[in-house]
Amino acid sequence: MDIQVIISVMAILFILIILGYICSKLKVLPPETGKVLTKLVLNVTLPCTVLSSVVSGELSISGGETAFFLLMTLLVLLIHVIIALPTARVLCSDKASRGLYGAFLIFGNVGFMGFPVIGAIFGAEAVFYVALFNIPFQVLSFSLGIMLISGKGGRHDPRVLLSPTLICSLLAIPLGIIGFKAPDVIAEAIRLSGNMTTPTTMFIIGVTLAQVPVKNVFTEWRLYPSAVLKLTVVPVVVWLILRVFITDAQILGILVVLSAMPTAVIVAMFAIEYGNDEHTASKSIFLTTLMSCATIPLMVYLLLV
Repeated sequence: MDIQVIISVMAILFILIILGYICSKLKVLPPETGKVLTKLVLNVTLPCTVLSSVVSGELSISGGETAFFLLMTLLVLLIHVIIALPTARVLCSDKASRGLYGAFLIFGNVGFMGFPVIGAIFGAEAVFYVALFNIPFQVLSFSLGIMLISGKGGRHDPRVLLSPTLICSLLAIPLGIIGFKAPDVIAEAIRLSGNMTTPTTMFIIGVTLAQVPVKNVFTEWRLYPSAVLKLTVVPVVVWLILRVFITDAQILGILVVLSAMPTAVIVAMFAIEYGNDEHTASKSIFLTTLMSCATIPLMVYLLLV
């Protein structure tokens, strides 16, 4: 694994984020662009990204390998929870803030950033594993995530779990196991649609960050220790524990990098929906996304190269 390649990948993604940021600030993109592009990604391009990893027929994974990866995913999420909840209690005195900071530390941007970053570092076939990771991740975010941020369990519609991305992730499992191959025309159309995910998601992040007043981002001191913990300490702990169980360097690398993702955009969405501090949530997304451009290559260099 060439660290120069990884740094180049993160630099390219960061440039795309900056382009989205600039376009929003210069009013080239209207304020509603983020919501429109988010719908496009969640309902069209991201599902195509997931399917493109299997419809070519080049990926073949056994049921046992799939089950093992899902088991390791559950272990990763458990590590996040075990670290996050006591840390949030130390950082915050009130229940609402504890829940919000707990969500910051547990839920990383494994969707919007996970797919393009893993695909760029480990290759297109690795996207299938990100799809697998997102299955328990989405279930946890729409259950524990809402409980933490709402502060009282929150009322939510379980049908939100049946998103196109999750459905395609579930569909990709049997397709990958049987080595399914779609007709070339269909496979190419899905691949091209999936290729839109990376630049579009980076633009979404840039547009989202443009809505946060930069001068206010750095005034919340509690964001600094939580960001350092999330982006460096958590992936190191994940690496130390998982290397005992995983011999495949690529699988270990994928799980470590996914553990190093910045705060998920969905945390801010939940904060808005359930009346928690959406401004602090947006600041966490801004700060951790900015820092991750340096910390992800650092984690890869220190732990995986």
